[in-house]
Amino acid sequence: MNCMRFTLHKAGKAEEIPIEFDCLFAIGYAGRSMEKTMAHIRELEEHLGVPAPKKIPTIFQMSVQNLTQDRDLWFVGENTCGEVEYMILTQGDRLYIGIGSDHTDRKLESVSVPKAKQVALKPIGRDIWDYEDVKDHWDGIRLRSYQTVGGKESLYQDGSLADILPVEFLLNELKTRIGNVSHSVIFSGTVPALDGFRYGDNFRCEMIDDVLGRKLTLDYNIHVIPEEER
Repeated sequence: MNCMRFTLHKAGKAEEIPIEFDCLFAIGYAGRSMEKTMAHIRELEEHLGVPAPKKIPTIFQMSVQNLTQDRDLWFVGENTCGEVEYMILTQGDRLYIGIGSDHTDRKLESVSVPKAKQVALKPIGRDIWDYEDVKDHWDGIRLRSYQTVGGKESLYQDGSLADILPVEFLLNELKTRIGNVSHSVIFSGTVPALDGFRYGDNFRCEMIDDVLGRKLTLDYNIHVIPEEER
């Protein structure tokens, strides 16, 4: 069993707690609107050569060693980028919510989506919420991300959790297809990029809860490892 420490924010207090996990999953094509999801699938197939999935939503399993809370990260090639996602941390019957970036090699996606997911580190935030505290206003929580390209930061994604399949649906899919996911880290799927993929040197994202007046944040720097031998 692997373990990472997070800061749980609950009832105005912050407490550091350990989270144990033995599986890491990423959900793909997890939009609630089937029409928009199918349009996204066609766009990826047409412009990037990414094959259409056999089942929607898709479930990708990756090595738990890919998870990181570091801020300076290295990736092979210039065609990698992040995407903001809510993150489910299952601890038996307890559920916690965090923020993560399903950083992916977009060039490799046209060859193999699972390999593209596996070869990239998966940055996650250090702060988490108790799911019980947010589930009654879940759809109103907002997601945003920003890319810094050439020293200029711009808005990259802007949506809400109402755009993504909810926690209970994703957990049911995982239990049906995978089995026991009682100690897992699960990336939820994301909201669309506003203007297609962009590749920058910093990725910043946030999950904003206006009801409780708080937010989760993640910010990391992207360094490029050359693809050619030296």
